[in-house]
Amino acid sequence: MSKYNGSKKAVKTKIIPKGLPKRMDNPNDDYQRKTSTKLGKQTMWYIKKDDFEKLQRECLVRKQKAAEGSNEEYRWNRNYLLLMAGTNLGCRTSTIIELTPRNFAGGKFYVKEHKTGKVQTYDLPDKIYKLLKDFVDEYKFTKDEFIFRTNRSSANKPMCRQTAWRFVKKLADDVGIEYNVGAYSLRKSYARWLYDDCHDIFKVMRVLQHSDPIVTARYICLEEEEVQKIRAGIEYGFDKFN
Repeated sequence: MSKYNGSKKAVKTKIIPKGLPKRMDNPNDDYQRKTSTKLGKQTMWYIKKDDFEKLQRECLVRKQKAAEGSNEEYRWNRNYLLLMAGTNLGCRTSTIIELTPRNFAGGKFYVKEHKTGKVQTYDLPDKIYKLLKDFVDEYKFTKDEFIFRTNRSSANKPMCRQTAWRFVKKLADDVGIEYNVGAYSLRKSYARWLYDDCHDIFKVMRVLQHSDPIVTARYICLEEEEVQKIRAGIEYGFDKFN
């Protein structure tokens, strides 16, 4: 019997184009999608405005109940700011949690998105700038310190995405929100609320820095809601035998 002299199967090497943001070029990073579809296993929904008010109120109540100057007070103050920043800046969670006072010094907002490498730069509206500045002043952050930390007393290191995700998910459960939300929902809410105000998908697309209005429509759940409405109206076969 002759031996098999075939060559070994070649091992494919992943070629990384130069200039890709860190989180896109690392195949072992937990930021990579675990599913082949863009929406994943479940659609993450935007937050309805009345439900968002419940989240705001719960944050403020828990902050007021915390001991003054404690890490607990800082965490709930931070959590409230995370909600507000997520729905007013329109950045991804991974970008927001790494904000420093330098990113919004003097009311000029400047960040580079981790996922895409795209830059956002614009003048902040007065209310969100005041909220950010008051937070920085209260805890005496320097220009290059991360403001979203696990605890105020922890090292100069931002909280992780998983912590932000768990916070939003747990708070949503606590106030009785039954649809699927997480930290990702904050940016979606920013986009959906903007669409509800202007009804211009191209304007929302430009603000989100998307390249296709279809992607934007899916992102703000327009497509998903339309499908649900279609399905809710289907009642075949009941006209004669019901």
